[in-house]
Amino acid sequence: MKIVVADDEPDMREYFLRMLTHLGHEVLAIAKNGEELVQICQLESPDLIITDLNMPVMNGDQAVERIWGTMNIPVVIVSAFQCPEELLRNTPHPPLRYLNKPINRTQLKEVLESI
Repeated sequence: MKIVVADDEPDMREYFLRMLTHLGHEVLAIAKNGEELVQICQLESPDLIITDLNMPVMNGDQAVERIWGTMNIPVVIVSAFQCPEELLRNTPHPPLRYLNKPINRTQLKEVLESI
């Protein structure tokens, strides 16, 4: 899959780049906040978005809602916090998965295979 990643933590961005590449996926771009994520998705056509929930400038859930307004892209939300129930409940057509940090390789592989 061609994947766009968004996380404000440099270590997490590096982790996803390394793990996704190792699992045979292509990381198209990496964003540091939700606003960058929206802009990148408008330029690229990713097969999947992996985004942190809490980021500066624009949260991951806000970015996802904006992206889903014009695109049908599956999303994996990762966070150390609980995913907002309304986001899970109000999911339109694309699949939405949620992973709690810290994320290990097995969890990441399983969620990618489920999409």
